[in-house]
Amino acid sequence: GENILGADFRFDLYTHTGAGSYECGEESALLESLEGKRGVPRIRPPFPAMVGAFGCPTVLNNVETYCAVPTILLRGGEYFANLGSKKNGGTRLFCLSGHVNRPGVYELPMGFPLRRMIEEVGGGIPGGKKLKAVIPGGSSCPVLTAAECDVPMDFDSVAAAGSMLGSGGV
Repeated sequence: GENILGADFRFDLYTHTGAGSYECGEESALLESLEGKRGVPRIRPPFPAMVGAFGCPTVLNNVETYCAVPTILLRGGEYFANLGSKKNGGTRLFCLSGHVNRPGVYELPMGFPLRRMIEEVGGGIPGGKKLKAVIPGGSSCPVLTAAECDVPMDFDSVAAAGSMLGSGGV
């Protein structure tokens, strides 16, 4: 929008959905997809910041990163970092799906306990049934039994539970 933080500065943000393939997580593959081509990575240089979408300079980031910007601008980086766990600060977008009463995408502090996420944020299991098992982050994660679901949802803790997520992304 216009006049951001009272300054004579305008910023417009456009979001686009990628082609849905794993490869489109790589920025130049996403650009190819955005341009209507097959979503495969481009040879670099040139880099997207110089020659990106439709030959124009382009900055790419995921929506989750942009979600953090207002809090960081309004309250500062230290405040944002302190929202999460000691080594994994800030918030993340967590997707609750499957057999929970309130499935959805929720922004929560890093380190938020998985069991609390399911029971409090997701409203528990439909019909008052007991939690049996959870896959906390897709196919790279082991199945956690109900007894193992007290894991904090941050990179270090989920990696310690046996997931490859600890290497960089949720």
